[in-house]
Amino acid sequence: MSDLLARHRRNGRNIVAAILLLVITGLAILLYSGSYFDRDPFARFPAQGPAQPILVLSLSGDMGLRYGMGGVIARSLSAAGIPVSGVNSPVLFRYPRTRGEVDALIADLVRRAAQEAGSRRLVLLGQSYGADMLQTGLARLPADLRARVAAIILVVPGKTAFFRSDPSGLAYRGKPDSWGITTARTIDWAPLTCIYGIKETDSLCPLLKQPNAKVIALPGGHYMNHDDAALTAHVLAAVRRAR
Repeated sequence: MSDLLARHRRNGRNIVAAILLLVITGLAILLYSGSYFDRDPFARFPAQGPAQPILVLSLSGDMGLRYGMGGVIARSLSAAGIPVSGVNSPVLFRYPRTRGEVDALIADLVRRAAQEAGSRRLVLLGQSYGADMLQTGLARLPADLRARVAAIILVVPGKTAFFRSDPSGLAYRGKPDSWGITTARTIDWAPLTCIYGIKETDSLCPLLKQPNAKVIALPGGHYMNHDDAALTAHVLAAVRRAR
């Protein structure tokens, strides 16, 4: 009897170990393919067909531009004739950052995009984790760079901000590095569109009350019922409103 119980325990441990190995392997493959270990954070999405006089700087969520909403948005803008300079957020934020480093990174991204845009209008877009980092850094964006920004779009930003990206979400527990409303409410110098899922309980969007903010609630939670068509339509409309 004791031998039988011992064999059952060993088999149970082997099964658990095999499951853990599969989970770890799957996560590693997902992170690798999702740009988490890339060195270059930039991805280009050239305009298809006649290009409009707009450039969108787009910061992805914590899974990068190959997965999720960030890539969907970038490709839809590209298809509409709007070039996108994409940023894989996990490449820049895979390690913990200070508030000063976040501010400097966002300012540098905007500066690079402004130079690339030239005389074209520049629209800043952040999705999920990228929206958190974008609005945090924009709170202290230098005045000369603010003047170059035609519009800002935040897609499913959170109430809290953590200065290290983590696709597993484990790093987003505990005390946040910043509260979203403390920075986002200072962004009163450019048209601001905030898009979220109406069932989200931790969204920044409903807290935005400044006159320059347009808040759009879509059905569903953080993924807005995976309705890519509705999401991209609202994003495209916000980009086209930029002056």
